[in-house]
Parts: sequence; C-alpha cells; structure tokens
Amino acid sequence: MGLLESLGGRYKTLSLIGMVKNAGKTTLLNELIHEAGDRDVLLGITSIGFDGECLDSVTKTPKPRIMAPGGTLIATARDLVLKSPIKIEVLEVTGFETILGPVVVFRMLRAAYVELVGPRSSEGIREVSRLMLKWGADLVIVDGALDRKSSASPAVAEGVFLSTGAALSRDMGQVVQKTLHQIALLRLPRVHAHEAAYEALRKEGKIGIIDDSGEVCVLDLKTGIQAGKALRNHLKKSSRAVFFPGAVTYGTLVEMVEAGVMIVVTDGSKVFITREKYLELLAKGLEIRVVQPINLLGLSINPVAPKGYYFDPKELREAFERHLGDLLVINVYD
Repeated sequence: MGLLESLGGRYKTLSLIGMVKNAGKTTLLNELIHEAGDRDVLLGITSIGFDGECLDSVTKTPKPRIMAPGGTLIATARDLVLKSPIKIEVLEVTGFETILGPVVVFRMLRAAYVELVGPRSSEGIREVSRLMLKWGADLVIVDGALDRKSSASPAVAEGVFLSTGAALSRDMGQVVQKTLHQIALLRLPRVHAHEAAYEALRKEGKIGIIDDSGEVCVLDLKTGIQAGKALRNHLKKSSRAVFFPGAVTYGTLVEMVEAGVMIVVTDGSKVFITREKYLELLAKGLEIRVVQPINLLGLSINPVAPKGYYFDPKELREAFERHLGDLLVINVYD
C-alpha cells in the first residue's frame, strides 16, 4: 500500500519536515508526487524557505530535485518563475513577499523541475494552501525547510511526516535518540483544563497565567524566551499554569519547573530544548501540554549520509519500530 493510499483521502494539507538536511525529505516529497500521479490526485506544493536547489545549500552536495508533473499547482516566488523556462498558467499573485518577489500561484502546463520559495509565516502558508485548494488541488503539501519546524504546526497542516537519517550523526544510537526526542515534543499531549482560556490566549498571541479557578492574568511580555525570571514575579500560590503562544527554551522552562507550574504552549513545534535538558526537567517534575496537538502521521528514514557513511537499513528501521509501534516508519529508498 502506498503512502497516499494509507492516508485514505482524510487530509487536505500535509507538511514534511526534516531533522537535518539530507534526511530524505525531498525524496519523500518526490515519492508522494509520483504516487499522486498514479492515483490521479492533483497536488498543490509550496515551501517554507528555499528548496529544490541542484546543490544542497549546506553541504554543497547534489540533492534530489523536485519534479512537478503537468497540472500540478505550485506556490513559489515570482522571480524564480520569471527566470525559468517552464510553461505555466499564472493563477494568483499574492501579497506575501519573499526576497525573490511576491509568492505566485500557478499551474504547471508540462512536467518540469521546480524551485520552491513560499511564504515565511504560518498565515501565509495557510492562505496559499487555501488558494491552491480553491483552484482544484486535492491535496496541498508544504515542504518545510531546515530549522523551520514551525511547518509542523496544526496551523499549517492537518498532518505531518518527519524525515531523519544518517546525516544527523555517525552514531546510529544518536540518530534514534535525537529523533525520538523530537517526536516526543511534536506529540506533546493536549491540555484538558480551562481549554477556552488557553484558546483565547492563543488567538490573541498573549502570554498568560492561569490559576486553579481558570482566571487569566495576561502579561505584557513580547516573548517567552528567557522570560522565566520576569514571569516568576507574577506567580501566586493559586497559579496553575503559564501559557506561551510562541517559542520556549530551556531557560524559561527551568524557571517554570522550579516555580511548580505547568507549561502550556500552542503546539509541540514551539518547544526548543535538547534531549539531555528535557530529561533533566522531566526528572524535576516538568509538566507540559499543548493547545493544538500535532498529528504526526509517519517517520521516513534515510540510512545513507552525503559524507559517504551509512547504516544497515533494516537495523535502523527496526530500532525506530521498537519505540514507535503505533507510528508508520518507512524507508523511501526501499
């Protein structure tokens, strides 16, 4: 059974994110494009950040290119379209600016390789996805770029695939541990008390303290990064949790753990902490929940690194499957 068939048409938007460059994310995208062609599924494709380069922008090694069949809907920067010989039908010129001009939505009139530079914000991705669905896409795929795990957010896509592989480390054990840590963050559980209060704070983009009765104290702080000490000055004995709409890091998390309050974030893509620090805080009683859980659909693995070393594909897959019995694990090179 193919990946798209296993999804059963349940999703309109998917996001692909990678643990590291050369984790096989572009190969996974090309596999989904190939399956879509076989199943007469019309795709829309865009990206957060650059992709589709002939040479990897980090390692300078050749990387898979994105081949879009005729009929595919693409959202990318205008200047990339102008310099390309591909045959297209322009459908929309959006107001979302990139360093290469506004994002343009177009239909491929024949198969060709494409470069993707999409909107930089979740709001922009949502809008260009809506436009491509309006123009007939059955499924929109968002190609997340390096260090843009925000493309895993439920605000961007209904489902997510994570890619990992040998490029992450020469030590297979490290690859497995680091990836499982990221999966744990992406799959943080939903908060089940005072949901309306947290949702209101999320929509307003405000940091807030929630007490035992559900009362909210909105704070005048622009970011939760390194804000732990300032936050502690506002905590009371009745304070139950602190909500952060954006990113949180170890410095803030450790202060909240020491204060004995729960941390609530928008979704798991907003938490940035190493595995070692995360385990340290769990041992100290870290309690962390999300307002919008991420729907992680599967893990794709690449056992080969661009620097020439590789892992046994079966051994790598089985190492993940021992820990992820309920999550699809695929080697797109099989």
